[in-house]
Amino acid sequence: MPTNTTFVLSPITAAAADALRATGGAVYVADSRPGYPCRRCLRDAEIGEELILVSHDPFETDSPYRSASPIFLHAHACEPPAAGGSLPEQLTCRQLSVRAFDDSAMMLDAVVIDGAELAFAAQRLLDDPAVAVLHVHNAVRGCWATNIRRFSPVGP
Repeated sequence: MPTNTTFVLSPITAAAADALRATGGAVYVADSRPGYPCRRCLRDAEIGEELILVSHDPFETDSPYRSASPIFLHAHACEPPAAGGSLPEQLTCRQLSVRAFDDSAMMLDAVVIDGAELAFAAQRLLDDPAVAVLHVHNAVRGCWATNIRRFSPVGP
């Protein structure tokens, strides 16, 4: 999961992705780039790669804002980028909607940005101590992309 020093991306978990793959969905073969953004590995599929289109609910608690969102997943297991890397091109090359939620899943703020501004926008939103998580969506089609949380170092 890519991180900068203050936040970390939280793509769909392996378990959730595997469960959605097992359930199945509409199958697509990538025929253009960029396009077909996999929400597990956070990269656009290469031409010829097979993906499934499924519905994913990124909320962890009940909320009036709770809703499922369409997402693409590679048809076969894939891994997110290693922690510590830069933001994935999949996010920085699109217009995004970034939504800030508190720990009760109530929306506190939201912005529509050019993806190149994601690091700045995420930091600004996470500077509010009431914000627990950010949900990132493609602004045009509304597809959920990833969640962003504050970076918490492990250890004493």
